[in-house]
Amino acid sequence: MRLPLVTTILLASLASGGSYATAQRMGTEWPDREAIEVFLREAKITERKKLGEGITNPEKVTLELDGVVRNAIFKKVDKDHDSWRSEVAAYELDKVLGLGMVPPTVPRSVKGRKGCLQLWVTGTVMAKFEGEFPEVEKWREQVSVMWLFDDLIANIDRHLNNAMVSPDYQLMLIDNSKTFRYQKTLLNDLNASGTGTHAKFWNVAYDDARESYETRYPASLIEKLRRVSEDEIENAIKPYVWGQNRGQVLERRELILRRIDELGLQALRPDDPPARVPSRDGH
Repeated sequence: MRLPLVTTILLASLASGGSYATAQRMGTEWPDREAIEVFLREAKITERKKLGEGITNPEKVTLELDGVVRNAIFKKVDKDHDSWRSEVAAYELDKVLGLGMVPPTVPRSVKGRKGCLQLWVTGTVMAKFEGEFPEVEKWREQVSVMWLFDDLIANIDRHLNNAMVSPDYQLMLIDNSKTFRYQKTLLNDLNASGTGTHAKFWNVAYDDARESYETRYPASLIEKLRRVSEDEIENAIKPYVWGQNRGQVLERRELILRRIDELGLQALRPDDPPARVPSRDGH
């Protein structure tokens, strides 16, 4: 059976201190995500530590399974516009689209309290990132996809502390609890606006005269967004997003595709041949 085999590969890699990015990685997909999900669901929680002082009270937890130790973040906030359920829904929709940008996230109860666990990942939040991107256009393509995804999930909270740069310059989208709201328009209009936050993401100096950015997307992603069925989207988020908020994901999908058509072929990049990509290791 595939799942136990993948789990064995992951546990053996982690136990040896190595990376878990193996040949299982497909494009930008998170490697061995099924095994990571199993680990997050089944590993024993050996330590809990509160993070920050906000009303959401997230916790950093340490997990152990078969001698392997990993960290994750536990969120239990469950309000109308700020919920752990949205964290899981964002991950599930990321999987449907094959983005690999949201760290593996699963529902889990801790001491009788429902919430979610998200893999603790290694990287630098954008607010503290001061380095240079070796391939800035590839980075900007990731930012373009982030803004598109945030439009799809109606994310009102993508600030510089809610996105991370991995050691190999992959963009990771954390803290997705304020998403899947009642939102009929595209908050970023795909190519964003000229704010200081957007400029930092785009790796340019802030210019108050700038109104938008020349976003560009992998052609295969846009094709996937066109072809993915309503049932696939519904099934991915149905356990976590309810009522009109769920239906509006489909409506925003149509708005995004219409906007892509307006931007034209220059907004699409033909996909490169598959290549091995370094890992986004967690700790």
